[in-house]
Amino acid sequence: MKGIYRTDIGNFREKNEDSVIYLEHGDFILAAVADGMGGHKSGEVASRLALESAERYFHEKMDIMTNSPMEFINNIFLNSCLCVYQEGLTSEEFEGMGTTMTVVLINKANEQAYFGNIGDSRAYVATSDSLRQVTEDHSLVHEMYRNGEISLEEIDTHPQRHVLTKALGTCETVIPDYYQEDLTQIDHILLCTDGLTNCLLGKEILFLINQYKDQAVVELIGEAKRRGGTDNISVVLISN
Repeated sequence: MKGIYRTDIGNFREKNEDSVIYLEHGDFILAAVADGMGGHKSGEVASRLALESAERYFHEKMDIMTNSPMEFINNIFLNSCLCVYQEGLTSEEFEGMGTTMTVVLINKANEQAYFGNIGDSRAYVATSDSLRQVTEDHSLVHEMYRNGEISLEEIDTHPQRHVLTKALGTCETVIPDYYQEDLTQIDHILLCTDGLTNCLLGKEILFLINQYKDQAVVELIGEAKRRGGTDNISVVLISN
């Protein structure tokens, strides 16, 4: 499997509050994106701390990763959440900061991918002719969609699409959502922050992945910037 990742500040933001990691060890790959929030520099601090914590756990807990991947994912979220929350208590500057986080743990030996998410950064799986969102957004507009108040097509353009119902680090603990996918049934895994999905439709993302192969991440970010690039944009693409 091959992973390509990139983060970009976009066209208008003064700082990049997104963070990305892509790690490999033996049969395992851990990848994650995080989109921080908060005043001053606290958003970029929150996303960075969350993924630094995830990276430490990945290197320290190989036994759990092998024997209980969902427990491993859960512990990543618990540790990252506590890390961000405790840092938020140290000063007014960081008070109330938080971040989204979407994680995938891939076990190449058993050909399974394990996902966890908090917030509205997304995970997708793709074949040559389909792109499917794995994660569900923890957002106000997704709640509105589930309640029948808006259509699926309105989610990515609704004026309140950025309002989250869950974030990591704003309280001491958090419970992520979990998903599992069979790698034999998919060609690509895509993780991204909302800077991408606010600008591109699913069918457009799939077209660029198929068209540009190894250059797809660069093209996805480039196209999002050509369409406005109003937010930071982060993408991880893992291909079989």
